[in-house]
Amino acid sequence: MDEASKQLIADGDKLLASQDLATIGSAIATERADQDSEAGCLKGQVQRFFRAQGNLTGPPYKQSPGNVAGLMGSWLRLRGFTTTIDDLDLHDENLGAAVLQHPTTGITFFITVRNGQKPNILIVGKTSCYKREG
Repeated sequence: MDEASKQLIADGDKLLASQDLATIGSAIATERADQDSEAGCLKGQVQRFFRAQGNLTGPPYKQSPGNVAGLMGSWLRLRGFTTTIDDLDLHDENLGAAVLQHPTTGITFFITVRNGQKPNILIVGKTSCYKREG
């Protein structure tokens, strides 16, 4: 769990600092895998979350949410993540989404980008579920 949490934080921080994100907006971390959560896990198991939110820059509706989510998803794919849910199944002119998972670490990132409502960019990363220690 500790190793997965460190990797989750490292991946999340690098995504937030990426040039890909800087070209379309900015986001800051609001949770950095600092507490166990039972959400989505079997009894006796926990996982940790990395959450960030931010906004697109420029005039409203300048960027296509689907393109922005795809850009951040591409950044993760270049680092070994694979797409688990295709944005084409989820997007419209005001919403883009990407869900990617790393095949060896089990870390999953959910990226949502929307027009009109702030924050525009929502990023949630999570570890797999692990047996609760102690």
